Amino acid sequence: MTQPPAPQPTQPGFAPPADPAYPPAPAPVAAQRGFSGLAIAGVILAIFVPFVGFILSLIAVFQTGAAKKRGRGLAVTGVVLSVVVMASAGALIYSLSKSTVIDPGCTAGKAAIFKLDANATPATVETAIAELNAAAGKAKDDDVRKAMKTLADDYAKLMADAKAGKAPDAAAMQRITADGQAIDDLCTIGS
Repeated sequence: MTQPPAPQPTQPGFAPPADPAYPPAPAPVAAQRGFSGLAIAGVILAIFVPFVGFILSLIAVFQTGAAKKRGRGLAVTGVVLSVVVMASAGALIYSLSKSTVIDPGCTAGKAAIFKLDANATPATVETAIAELNAAAGKAKDDDVRKAMKTLADDYAKLMADAKAGKAPDAAAMQRITADGQAIDDLCTIGS
């Protein structure tokens, strides 16, 4: 077996010659980059508090550039997700503001209609007529106002016939059903 060669003196400022008997030393390991906590927080808040999530994710995008913290993909995801959530919320608010579902006439009129049931008495029908007329007065939308007034008039006609001793005819019952459906269409989401 041969012995490794003896170390040779080197000149100052120069590294010693590589020894072929030994592998070269590994290069120093670069400090491991940490993960951006703002990127994680930004994605989570993008769902629940999208404006805050957007800001945190945007800051995290700049924190996670080349040779900086890890998590750039998560930060970009937070930015995109918060924009999507804010746009969706804005579209929902806009559509509800243009909808008659939140009209005060709808709220009051639906409450009056729900009080009526199959065992309605003349007193409960008279109360419903008064509440439907009041709902028509509260309505901001002309269609809601008209629908509430029309149904109140249908019930008033039904009560007048009942007081006169007339049995309700099928046409009157069909009008009440159709006018009730019109209110349902105006005052319910997804109808």
